[in-house]
Amino acid sequence: MVSSNTAKALFIVAAAILLAAFILFSQYKQAADMQRQREEFLHFFAATAKWIAFSVPLDNDVAALAVIDRITNHRRLIVSRDAFLAFPRFSADGERVFVVRGKQKVSGSELLSCTIDDWNCHIIVRANEPILWPVEVRKDVLLYTGSEAYDDGRRRHYDFYLVDSSLRPVQLSTFELYNLNALNVIDDKIMFSTSGSVSRNNVIFPKPAPLARASSEILMLHVDWKERRLIIPSHQLESLYAINGFSTLPTTSEDGVSVAFLNRRLTAGLDRYNLVVVKIDGTIQKYVDSTTTGFSRPAFVGNSVLANQLFEDRYETTLVDLSNNSTRQIAVFDHTPSALESLERVEIRTTE
Repeated sequence: MVSSNTAKALFIVAAAILLAAFILFSQYKQAADMQRQREEFLHFFAATAKWIAFSVPLDNDVAALAVIDRITNHRRLIVSRDAFLAFPRFSADGERVFVVRGKQKVSGSELLSCTIDDWNCHIIVRANEPILWPVEVRKDVLLYTGSEAYDDGRRRHYDFYLVDSSLRPVQLSTFELYNLNALNVIDDKIMFSTSGSVSRNNVIFPKPAPLARASSEILMLHVDWKERRLIIPSHQLESLYAINGFSTLPTTSEDGVSVAFLNRRLTAGLDRYNLVVVKIDGTIQKYVDSTTTGFSRPAFVGNSVLANQLFEDRYETTLVDLSNNSTRQIAVFDHTPSALESLERVEIRTTE
C-alpha cells in the first residue's frame, strides 16, 4: 500500500505538473493571440524615402505605430494611451502622417493628422463607426472609408467619404459595400479593392468569384473632385489585374504609372499573399514570392516598392528596386516583448 505521505507527495507533484502545463498553455495561447493580432494589423504599412511606419500590437487592446528612420535607423514607438493607431499614410510633402485612432471594444474612431517632428496631432474627423484607409487627395482634403451599422448593429457596410479641413465630411456613395479597402487617388480616379455590395440594388460591382483560377477585387472609379461626387458608370466595373490567383489591396505609384498589389496563390502547398508590381495597363514588372503567409499592403517610394513580412519574432521589410529588378531586405524590427520594451515611446498630443 502507498503511505499517506507518499500519496500526498504524489498529489503535490501531479498538481505542480498540471500547474506548469496550465502556465505553458496560457503563455502559448497568449503568444498565439498576439500573433493573430499582428496578422490583423500587418497591412497597415506606409513608407517614404526617409520613414517606414507600421502598426505593432502591444497587447490585445493597444497598437502602437512603429516608426523607423531609414537614414539613421533610429526606431521609436508612437503610442496613444489605451488605443490603437492604424492605417498610417504619409502626406505628399512627407511631413505628416494620417492615422486612425480607435479602441478595440468601442466602435468609434478618429482620423488624425500628425506632424512627424513633434507628434502633435489634429483631429480631422471623429465618427461613431470605424474609419479606415485614409488617403490624401490634395492638401487638407482626404478620402477615406466610412461605415454604418445595420442588422441591429451586428454588421457594417462601407462607403466612400471625403473631408475638407474647412468643411464637414461628405458621403460620396451609398454602395453599401461588404468591405472597402486600400484606397488610392490617381488624378480623377480612385483605385480600391472590395468584394462587392450588400445592396440588392447593386448593378456595378462584380460578384465575388472565389473559385475562379484568376480573380481580382481591385476596381477603379472616376470622380469629380470639384463637384465632390463619384461618376457612376452605366456598366458593371471591370476587375483589374485578374492574374492567376486572387488579387487585392492595391497601391499606386506617385506618378500613377505603376501599381503594386497582393496576389494570393498556392506556393509549395501553402496559401500565400505574394507581392506583384505591374504597369497601370497590367504588364507585370515583378512577382515576388512571400516566404511567410504573405506581405503587407505595399508602399511605393519613387521607383521602388516596400512591404513587410511578419515572422514569429520580427518584421522584415523588403524593398523591390524596379530600376534594376533587384530585391533586398532593408530593415528588421524585433517585436518580442523585451525588444519593444527597450524602444523609446512617444505619446501623441491631440487638438481639435
